[in-house]
Amino acid sequence: MLERLPLSVGMVAGLLLALAAGARPAAAQTTLRGTVVDRETGGPLPGAHVFVAQSMVGTTTDADGRFVLRDLRPGAAHLVISMVGYASQKNTLLLTGSGTRTFRIRLTPVVVEVPEVTITGERDEEWYDRLDTFTRLFIGASPLAERCSLLNPQALRFEKKWWGKFTAEATEPLVIANRALGYRVTYHLKDFEKSGDVIRWDGEPLFEPLTPRDSAEARRWTANRRRVYRGSLRHFLTALIHDRLDAEQFSMRWLPRAGVYRSVHRADRHPISRDRILSPDADSTWELRFSGRLEVTYRGEPEREGYLRWARQQRDRAPRPFQRSHISLDDPPVHVDAYGEIVEPYGATVYRYFSYELRLSGLLPREYTPETPGPSPFSRLRETP
Repeated sequence: MLERLPLSVGMVAGLLLALAAGARPAAAQTTLRGTVVDRETGGPLPGAHVFVAQSMVGTTTDADGRFVLRDLRPGAAHLVISMVGYASQKNTLLLTGSGTRTFRIRLTPVVVEVPEVTITGERDEEWYDRLDTFTRLFIGASPLAERCSLLNPQALRFEKKWWGKFTAEATEPLVIANRALGYRVTYHLKDFEKSGDVIRWDGEPLFEPLTPRDSAEARRWTANRRRVYRGSLRHFLTALIHDRLDAEQFSMRWLPRAGVYRSVHRADRHPISRDRILSPDADSTWELRFSGRLEVTYRGEPEREGYLRWARQQRDRAPRPFQRSHISLDDPPVHVDAYGEIVEPYGATVYRYFSYELRLSGLLPREYTPETPGPSPFSRLRETP
Protein backbone atom coordinates (compact mmCIF):
# COMPACT_ATOMS: atom_id res chain seq x y z
CA MET A 1 0.00 0.00 0.00
CA LEU A 2 1.28 3.51 -0.82
CA GLU A 3 -0.09 6.29 1.33
CA ARG A 4 0.42 10.01 0.88
CA LEU A 5 0.31 12.90 3.31
CA PRO A 6 1.50 16.50 3.21
CA LEU A 7 4.70 17.17 5.08
CA SER A 8 5.05 20.84 5.78
CA VAL A 9 4.28 22.69 7.72
CA GLY A 10 1.95 13.42 7.53
CA MET A 11 6.93 -0.13 5.56
CA VAL A 12 5.04 -2.23 3.36
CA ALA A 13 3.07 0.98 2.94
CA GLY A 14 4.29 4.53 2.38
CA LEU A 15 3.06 8.02 3.24
CA LEU A 16 3.57 11.37 1.39
CA LEU A 17 4.14 14.08 2.86
CA ALA A 18 3.01 17.42 12.55
CA LEU A 19 1.76 19.09 30.51
CA ALA A 20 4.03 21.79 28.81
CA ALA A 21 6.42 21.19 25.98
CA GLY A 22 10.12 20.87 26.73
CA ALA A 23 12.04 24.13 26.89
CA ARG A 24 14.29 25.43 24.12
CA PRO A 25 17.25 27.73 24.69
CA ALA A 26 16.19 31.36 25.12
CA ALA A 27 15.92 33.22 21.83
CA ALA A 28 14.57 36.48 20.50
CA GLN A 29 10.86 36.22 19.82
CA THR A 30 8.45 37.91 17.45
CA THR A 31 4.95 39.39 17.83
CA LEU A 32 2.44 39.30 14.98
CA ARG A 33 -0.53 41.64 15.03
CA GLY A 34 -3.05 42.64 12.42
CA THR A 35 -6.61 42.96 11.17
CA VAL A 36 -8.72 40.50 9.18
CA VAL A 37 -11.27 42.05 6.81
CA ASP A 38 -13.68 41.07 4.04
CA ARG A 39 -11.93 41.51 0.70
CA GLU A 40 -15.07 42.82 -1.01
CA THR A 41 -16.49 45.15 1.62
CA GLY A 42 -13.42 45.98 3.68
CA GLY A 43 -15.41 45.33 6.85
CA PRO A 44 -13.76 43.66 9.86
CA LEU A 45 -14.28 39.93 10.42
CA PRO A 46 -14.73 39.07 14.11
CA GLY A 47 -14.27 35.44 15.16
CA ALA A 48 -11.79 34.46 12.44
CA HIS A 49 -9.24 31.81 13.47
CA VAL A 50 -5.63 33.03 13.29
CA PHE A 51 -2.88 30.59 14.25
CA VAL A 52 0.58 29.26 13.45
CA ALA A 53 0.18 25.81 11.90
CA GLN A 54 1.24 22.82 14.02
CA SER A 55 1.83 25.01 17.06
CA MET A 56 0.16 26.03 20.30
CA VAL A 57 -0.04 29.68 19.21
CA GLY A 58 -3.46 30.80 18.04
CA THR A 59 -6.36 33.15 18.68
CA THR A 60 -9.61 34.50 17.20
CA THR A 61 -10.14 38.05 16.02
CA ASP A 62 -12.01 40.50 18.24
CA ALA A 63 -15.09 42.56 17.37
CA ASP A 64 -12.92 44.84 15.20
CA GLY A 65 -11.23 41.94 13.37
CA ARG A 66 -7.95 42.45 15.22
CA PHE A 67 -5.54 39.79 16.50
CA VAL A 68 -2.22 39.53 18.34
CA LEU A 69 0.11 36.50 18.48
CA ARG A 70 3.04 36.82 20.86
CA ASP A 71 6.24 34.96 21.74
CA LEU A 72 6.87 33.34 18.35
CA ARG A 73 10.25 31.67 18.09
CA PRO A 74 12.56 32.27 15.11
CA GLY A 75 12.20 30.09 12.04
CA ALA A 76 9.84 29.38 9.18
CA ALA A 77 6.16 29.52 10.15
CA HIS A 78 2.83 29.10 8.37
CA LEU A 79 0.31 31.74 9.49
CA VAL A 80 -3.20 30.40 8.84
CA ILE A 81 -6.38 32.50 8.73
CA SER A 82 -9.66 30.62 8.52
CA MET A 83 -13.34 31.50 8.81
CA VAL A 84 -16.53 29.76 7.76
CA GLY A 85 -17.84 31.29 4.53
CA TYR A 86 -14.41 32.51 3.40
CA ALA A 87 -11.47 30.96 1.57
CA SER A 88 -8.72 30.14 4.06
CA GLN A 89 -5.39 31.85 3.65
CA LYS A 90 -1.92 30.56 4.55
CA ASN A 91 1.13 32.81 4.59
CA THR A 92 4.65 31.43 4.92
CA LEU A 93 6.76 33.69 7.10
CA LEU A 94 10.38 33.73 8.17
CA LEU A 95 10.63 34.90 11.76
CA THR A 96 14.16 36.18 12.29
CA GLY A 97 14.09 37.61 15.79
CA SER A 98 12.49 40.12 18.13
CA GLY A 99 10.12 42.83 16.96
CA THR A 100 6.54 43.24 15.80
CA ARG A 101 5.14 42.60 12.33
CA THR A 102 1.77 44.04 11.29
CA PHE A 103 -0.65 42.60 8.71
CA ARG A 104 -3.91 43.52 7.03
CA ILE A 105 -5.42 40.26 5.81
CA ARG A 106 -8.23 40.19 3.27
CA LEU A 107 -10.35 37.04 3.08
CA THR A 108 -12.38 36.25 -0.01
CA PRO A 109 -16.02 35.19 0.50
CA VAL A 110 -16.94 31.80 -0.96
CA VAL A 111 -20.28 30.20 -1.65
CA VAL A 112 -20.60 26.88 0.15
CA GLU A 113 -22.71 24.50 -1.89
CA VAL A 114 -24.81 22.32 0.36
CA PRO A 115 -26.12 19.18 -1.35
CA GLU A 116 -29.85 18.57 -1.28
CA VAL A 117 -30.17 15.88 1.33
CA THR A 118 -32.77 14.92 3.82
CA ILE A 119 -31.59 15.56 7.37
CA THR A 120 -32.62 12.91 9.88
CA GLY A 121 -31.98 12.50 13.56
CA GLU A 122 -29.79 9.45 13.04
CA ARG A 123 -27.06 8.63 10.56
CA ASP A 124 -27.20 5.35 8.69
CA GLU A 125 -24.89 2.38 9.08
CA GLU A 126 -22.98 3.25 5.91
CA TRP A 127 -22.02 6.66 7.30
CA TYR A 128 -20.68 5.05 10.50
CA ASP A 129 -18.69 2.52 8.46
CA ARG A 130 -17.11 5.37 6.52
CA LEU A 131 -16.42 7.26 9.74
CA ASP A 132 -14.56 4.19 11.05
CA THR A 133 -12.49 4.09 7.84
CA PHE A 134 -11.67 7.79 8.05
CA THR A 135 -10.75 7.55 11.73
CA ARG A 136 -8.41 4.60 11.15
CA LEU A 137 -6.65 6.29 8.23
CA PHE A 138 -6.50 9.82 9.64
CA ILE A 139 -6.08 9.38 13.41
CA GLY A 140 -4.28 6.05 13.24
CA ALA A 141 -4.42 2.41 14.28
CA SER A 142 -1.86 2.35 17.12
CA PRO A 143 -2.67 1.96 20.83
CA LEU A 144 -2.17 5.72 21.14
CA ALA A 145 -4.97 6.29 18.62
CA GLU A 146 -7.36 4.38 20.88
CA ARG A 147 -7.06 7.26 23.37
CA CYS A 148 -8.08 9.86 20.79
CA SER A 149 -11.69 11.06 20.48
CA LEU A 150 -13.13 12.94 17.51
CA LEU A 151 -15.49 15.35 19.26
CA ASN A 152 -17.45 16.63 16.26
CA PRO A 153 -17.78 13.78 13.74
CA GLN A 154 -21.05 15.31 12.53
CA ALA A 155 -18.93 17.86 10.63
CA LEU A 156 -17.72 15.15 8.24
CA ARG A 157 -19.20 14.25 4.87
CA PHE A 158 -18.04 11.22 2.94
CA GLU A 159 -18.26 10.09 -0.65
CA LYS A 160 -17.26 6.72 -2.04
CA LYS A 161 -17.19 5.86 -5.75
CA TRP A 162 -17.79 2.39 -7.09
CA TRP A 163 -14.16 2.09 -8.24
CA GLY A 164 -12.90 2.65 -4.68
CA LYS A 165 -12.18 6.38 -4.42
CA PHE A 166 -13.03 7.60 -0.92
CA THR A 167 -13.12 11.29 0.02
CA ALA A 168 -13.97 13.25 3.15
CA GLU A 169 -14.66 16.91 3.75
CA ALA A 170 -15.38 18.85 6.93
CA THR A 171 -17.88 21.69 7.27
CA GLU A 172 -15.97 23.02 10.29
CA PRO A 173 -12.58 22.41 11.91
CA LEU A 174 -12.29 18.91 13.38
CA VAL A 175 -11.66 18.77 17.13
CA ILE A 176 -9.75 15.80 18.53
CA ALA A 177 -9.01 15.17 22.20
CA ASN A 178 -5.74 13.21 22.36
CA ARG A 179 -5.59 11.81 25.87
CA ALA A 180 -2.57 9.70 24.96
CA LEU A 181 -0.37 12.79 24.51
CA GLY A 182 -2.38 15.43 26.39
CA TYR A 183 -3.47 17.78 23.60
CA ARG A 184 -6.69 19.10 22.17
CA VAL A 185 -6.12 19.42 18.41
CA THR A 186 -8.22 21.67 16.19
CA TYR A 187 -7.55 20.43 12.66
CA HIS A 188 -8.53 22.59 9.69
CA LEU A 189 -8.96 19.83 7.10
CA LYS A 190 -8.61 21.03 3.52
CA ASP A 191 -8.49 17.75 1.63
CA PHE A 192 -8.74 14.02 2.28
CA GLU A 193 -8.71 11.35 -0.42
CA LYS A 194 -8.06 7.63 -0.68
CA SER A 195 -7.82 6.26 -4.20
CA GLY A 196 -6.65 2.68 -4.54
CA ASP A 197 -3.52 2.33 -2.41
CA VAL A 198 -2.82 6.06 -2.27
CA ILE A 199 -3.98 8.24 0.64
CA ARG A 200 -3.53 12.01 0.70
CA TRP A 201 -4.70 14.69 3.05
CA ASP A 202 -3.87 18.29 3.73
CA GLY A 203 -4.73 20.61 6.59
CA GLU A 204 -3.39 22.66 9.47
CA PRO A 205 -3.49 21.67 13.18
CA LEU A 206 -3.58 23.93 16.23
CA PHE A 207 -2.68 22.41 19.61
CA GLU A 208 -3.92 23.23 23.10
CA PRO A 209 -2.61 21.43 26.22
CA LEU A 210 -5.16 19.37 28.13
CA THR A 211 -5.29 19.36 31.93
CA PRO A 212 -4.21 15.99 33.38
CA ARG A 213 -6.64 14.27 35.72
CA ASP A 214 -3.83 13.43 38.14
CA SER A 215 -0.07 13.21 38.43
CA ALA A 216 -0.04 9.69 36.99
CA GLU A 217 -1.66 10.90 33.77
CA ALA A 218 0.78 13.81 33.57
CA ARG A 219 3.71 11.39 33.82
CA ARG A 220 2.13 9.14 31.19
CA TRP A 221 1.77 12.08 28.79
CA THR A 222 5.41 13.03 29.30
CA ALA A 223 6.52 9.45 28.60
CA ASN A 224 4.28 9.09 25.55
CA ARG A 225 5.41 12.41 24.07
CA ARG A 226 9.03 11.40 24.36
CA ARG A 227 8.33 7.98 22.92
CA VAL A 228 6.47 9.48 19.95
CA TYR A 229 9.29 11.93 19.27
CA ARG A 230 12.16 9.47 19.60
CA GLY A 231 12.81 7.81 16.26
CA SER A 232 10.28 9.99 14.41
CA LEU A 233 10.85 11.69 11.07
CA ARG A 234 11.16 15.01 12.88
CA HIS A 235 13.74 13.53 15.28
CA PHE A 236 15.74 12.18 12.34
CA LEU A 237 15.68 15.47 10.40
CA THR A 238 16.68 17.45 13.50
CA ALA A 239 19.58 15.07 14.14
CA LEU A 240 20.57 15.35 10.48
CA ILE A 241 20.58 19.16 10.63
CA HIS A 242 22.75 19.22 13.76
CA ASP A 243 25.06 16.42 12.56
CA ARG A 244 24.10 14.14 15.47
CA LEU A 245 22.90 11.03 13.66
CA ASP A 246 25.14 8.58 15.48
CA ALA A 247 24.63 10.26 18.87
CA GLU A 248 20.85 10.07 18.38
CA GLN A 249 21.14 6.39 17.27
CA PHE A 250 20.31 6.88 13.58
CA SER A 251 22.08 5.55 10.52
CA MET A 252 21.23 5.96 6.85
CA ARG A 253 21.92 4.39 3.48
CA TRP A 254 21.11 5.47 -0.05
CA LEU A 255 18.96 3.24 -2.27
CA PRO A 256 19.47 4.87 -5.70
CA ARG A 257 17.43 2.36 -7.70
CA ALA A 258 14.55 1.84 -5.29
CA GLY A 259 11.11 2.89 -6.48
CA VAL A 260 7.43 2.07 -6.60
CA TYR A 261 7.92 -0.64 -9.22
CA ARG A 262 11.18 -2.06 -7.88
CA SER A 263 11.53 -4.14 -4.74
CA VAL A 264 13.67 -2.36 -2.19
CA HIS A 265 15.06 -5.72 -1.11
CA ARG A 266 16.89 -5.95 -4.45
CA ALA A 267 18.02 -2.33 -4.53
CA ASP A 268 21.68 -1.66 -3.87
CA ARG A 269 22.35 0.04 -0.55
CA HIS A 270 25.22 2.52 -0.28
CA PRO A 271 26.60 4.43 2.71
CA ILE A 272 25.98 8.15 2.23
CA SER A 273 27.31 11.15 4.13
CA ARG A 274 25.21 13.95 5.57
CA ASP A 275 27.01 16.60 3.52
CA ARG A 276 26.13 14.84 0.29
CA ILE A 277 22.38 15.28 0.79
CA LEU A 278 22.05 18.33 3.09
CA SER A 279 23.31 21.88 2.74
CA PRO A 280 22.48 25.23 4.37
CA ASP A 281 20.06 27.40 2.41
CA ALA A 282 18.77 30.93 2.70
CA ASP A 283 16.08 31.93 5.21
CA SER A 284 17.45 29.73 8.02
CA THR A 285 16.44 26.50 6.29
CA TRP A 286 18.38 23.52 4.96
CA GLU A 287 18.17 22.05 1.48
CA LEU A 288 17.62 18.29 1.31
CA ARG A 289 18.39 16.66 -2.03
CA PHE A 290 18.69 13.04 -3.17
CA SER A 291 17.19 10.68 -5.75
CA GLY A 292 15.85 7.17 -5.16
CA ARG A 293 15.20 6.50 -1.50
CA LEU A 294 16.97 7.15 1.77
CA GLU A 295 16.86 4.21 4.18
CA VAL A 296 16.81 5.34 7.82
CA THR A 297 17.47 2.95 10.71
CA TYR A 298 16.76 3.96 14.31
CA ARG A 299 18.52 1.81 16.92
CA GLY A 300 16.97 3.45 19.99
CA GLU A 301 13.78 1.35 20.06
CA PRO A 302 12.61 -2.00 18.69
CA GLU A 303 9.69 -2.46 16.37
CA ARG A 304 6.36 -2.71 18.14
CA GLU A 305 3.86 -5.47 17.69
CA GLY A 306 1.29 -2.91 16.59
CA TYR A 307 3.50 -2.02 13.62
CA LEU A 308 3.73 -5.66 12.53
CA ARG A 309 -0.05 -6.01 12.71
CA TRP A 310 -0.49 -2.79 10.74
CA ALA A 311 2.03 -3.96 8.14
CA ARG A 312 0.43 -7.45 8.17
CA GLN A 313 3.71 -9.11 9.04
CA GLN A 314 2.89 -10.50 12.48
CA ARG A 315 2.92 -14.10 11.25
CA ASP A 316 6.14 -13.77 9.30
CA ARG A 317 8.64 -12.69 11.94
CA ALA A 318 9.25 -11.36 15.43
CA PRO A 319 9.79 -7.61 16.03
CA ARG A 320 13.26 -6.44 15.06
CA PRO A 321 15.46 -4.66 17.63
CA PHE A 322 15.47 -1.53 15.44
CA GLN A 323 13.01 0.56 13.38
CA ARG A 324 13.55 0.99 9.64
CA SER A 325 11.98 3.58 7.36
CA HIS A 326 12.37 4.93 3.83
CA ILE A 327 12.09 8.47 2.49
CA SER A 328 11.78 9.66 -1.10
CA LEU A 329 11.53 13.24 -2.38
CA ASP A 330 8.78 14.04 -4.86
CA ASP A 331 10.44 17.11 -6.39
CA PRO A 332 13.93 17.60 -4.94
CA PRO A 333 15.22 19.63 -3.37
CA VAL A 334 12.94 20.20 -0.39
CA HIS A 335 13.63 22.47 2.54
CA VAL A 336 13.78 21.60 6.24
CA ASP A 337 13.26 24.24 8.94
CA ALA A 338 14.84 24.51 12.37
CA TYR A 339 12.05 22.41 13.91
CA GLY A 340 12.82 19.43 11.66
CA GLU A 341 9.73 20.04 9.52
CA ILE A 342 9.66 19.78 5.71
CA VAL A 343 8.43 23.13 4.41
CA GLU A 344 6.89 22.06 1.10
CA PRO A 345 3.43 20.41 1.26
CA TYR A 346 3.60 16.98 -0.39
CA GLY A 347 7.38 17.39 -0.55
CA ALA A 348 8.35 13.89 0.57
CA THR A 349 6.99 10.38 0.80
CA VAL A 350 7.74 8.22 3.82
CA TYR A 351 7.44 4.44 4.06
CA ARG A 352 7.47 1.70 6.69
CA TYR A 353 7.90 2.82 10.31
CA PHE A 354 7.70 6.56 9.66
CA SER A 355 4.42 5.94 7.85
CA TYR A 356 2.98 3.87 10.69
CA GLU A 357 3.64 6.58 13.27
CA LEU A 358 2.87 9.66 11.16
CA ARG A 359 -0.83 9.94 11.99
CA LEU A 360 -2.72 12.56 13.93
CA SER A 361 -2.52 10.49 17.12
CA GLY A 362 1.27 10.90 16.98
CA LEU A 363 1.49 14.60 16.06
CA LEU A 364 3.32 16.94 18.42
CA PRO A 365 3.33 20.75 18.34
CA ARG A 366 6.38 22.41 16.85
CA GLU A 367 7.26 23.83 20.28
CA TYR A 368 7.87 20.36 21.71
CA THR A 369 11.37 19.07 22.35
CA PRO A 370 12.43 16.25 24.69
CA GLU A 371 13.50 17.48 28.12
CA THR A 372 16.93 15.87 27.87
CA PRO A 373 19.07 14.78 24.91
CA GLY A 374 20.51 11.34 24.36
CA PRO A 375 19.08 7.81 24.10
CA SER A 376 15.47 7.34 25.09
CA PRO A 377 14.95 5.79 28.54
CA PHE A 378 11.65 4.43 27.22
CA SER A 379 13.17 2.20 24.56
CA ARG A 380 12.11 -0.97 26.40
CA LEU A 381 8.63 0.24 27.30
CA ARG A 382 5.45 -0.83 25.54
CA GLU A 383 3.11 1.82 24.21
CA THR A 384 1.22 3.31 27.14
CA PRO A 385 -2.09 4.75 25.94
